[in-house]
Amino acid sequence: MPAHAAMAAATAIAAAAAMLAAMPARAVITTVTDTGSTYSLTLRVGSAGATVDTVAFSVTGANAGLTPTAVTGTPAISVWVMPVRPVANTTVARPVTLRVDSSVALTCQSGGCASTAIPFSSISWVASNNSSAASGDIQSGRFDGTASQTIASYNANATFCVGPLGLPCVLGVGTWTYLSNNITATQLQFSYDNNTVYPGGNYRGTVRFTASME
Repeated sequence: MPAHAAMAAATAIAAAAAMLAAMPARAVITTVTDTGSTYSLTLRVGSAGATVDTVAFSVTGANAGLTPTAVTGTPAISVWVMPVRPVANTTVARPVTLRVDSSVALTCQSGGCASTAIPFSSISWVASNNSSAASGDIQSGRFDGTASQTIASYNANATFCVGPLGLPCVLGVGTWTYLSNNITATQLQFSYDNNTVYPGGNYRGTVRFTASME
C-alpha cells in the first residue's frame, strides 16, 4: 500500500424528515494487500450483512407547526470501524478516519411538498456506548451539510513485540502489545430539529459514511 494511499470502506444511510425519515445502512468490507501482508478495514453502519435499517422521524399533529419540538428518530443506529493490521516489529500507528457526506439535502418524495428540500444540518445525534473524545471515537454532534465531515479519527495501533533491550523479538520472546484501537457498536440516536415549518409531505435523502486507513 503506497504511503499516501488510503484503503476505504463505505456504506450509505438515507434519512427523511417532516413526515417520515428512513436511513438504510449496511456493512461493507474492503481488503488490500501490502508487501505480502494483509490489512483490512471493516465499516458497519446498522445491522450486519444485507439487512437494511430504517430510521423514521414522524412530525404530526401540533408538532407539525403549532408547538413544534425536536423529533427523535427510531431506531438508534450502531457504528463499527475495525482495522486489522499484520503483526509487525513497529509501534508506528496508521491513522483511521470516519467521514460522512451529507451535502445533498432531503428532498420531497410525495405529499405536495413539491421542490422543497430540508438540509441535513437539521439532524443531530447523541452518541452513547462510546469512548472519550480523546480516544477519537464518535461524539454527539450533527450533520454539517458538507461532503467530507470528520466524525471520528484515531490511530490503528499494530500488534507488535519488543524483545530484551528494546530489540526485535526472536522466536516471539518479548513483550507483546496487541491491536486494540477500534470503534465497536458506538450508538447514534438521531433527532430532527423541527424548528422550521416545511410543507407537509415525505422527504428523503442519503448520507454516506466512509472509513479510511492511511
